[in-house]
Amino acid sequence: MIRINLLPYAKAKKRENVIQQVAVFLLLVLIAGIALLWYNAKLNKEIAALSSQIEYTKKEVARYKKIAAEVEELKNKLVLLRQKLEVIAQLDANRESAYVLMDTFSEVIIDKKKKRRLWFTKLDAIEKKIKKPSGGKKGKKGKAAEAEVPEVPESNIEIRIDGIAIDNKTVADFMTRLEESPHFTEVRLITLRKERFNQGGGKKAIDLKGFQIACVNPPMKNNMGEEK
Repeated sequence: MIRINLLPYAKAKKRENVIQQVAVFLLLVLIAGIALLWYNAKLNKEIAALSSQIEYTKKEVARYKKIAAEVEELKNKLVLLRQKLEVIAQLDANRESAYVLMDTFSEVIIDKKKKRRLWFTKLDAIEKKIKKPSGGKKGKKGKAAEAEVPEVPESNIEIRIDGIAIDNKTVADFMTRLEESPHFTEVRLITLRKERFNQGGGKKAIDLKGFQIACVNPPMKNNMGEEK
C-alpha cells in the first residue's frame, strides 16, 4: 500500500493563507492612509479658503469703519453748522422781537383819544426756556435721527411792568389792551396800590395808582424754525 505524506502541502497552504491575509491588511492600511491624506488635503484647502475670506472680511470691516468715522465727522460738522444757523436766526428773531415789543408798548400806553394817563417806572424782562415734553425712550435709529437735526430750545420772555396810573380804570384798560395784543399772553395784575404825590408849590397832593403787571412775550417764529 502506497502512503502519501500531505503535511508539507498543508503547511504551504497555511503559509499562503497567512500571506494573503497580511497582503489584504496592508492593502486596507494603504487605502485608509490614502483616504486620510485626501481628506486632510481637502480640509487644508477649505481652511485656506476660510482664512482668505476672514482676511478679506477684516479688511472690509476696517474700510467701512474708516468710512463710518468720516460720516460721523461730517455729521458732527453738520450739527455744528445747524446750531450756528439756529443761533443766527434766533438772534435775528430776538432783534425783531425787541423792536416789535417796544413798538407795541408805545401803542398800548398811548391812547390817541385821551391824554396820557399811565407811565412806566420800571420794566424787567426775564428769558425763560420752554420745556418740551420728552418723547419717551427711543431706539438707536431715533437717537441718530435726533442727533442729525438738533433742536434749539425756544424761550418765552416774562415781562414785569411797574408803573403809575391816574386811576383803576386806566390800569384795567391797559391790561385789556395787553390781552388784545398778539404779542402778549398770560397778562395778570400782581399789585395795585394807592400812592400819594406832592405836587409842590402849594398845590394839593394827588392820589395815583401804583401797579405791577406781569405778562409773557412768546417766541417769534423764524425761517429756520419753519424749515424744520
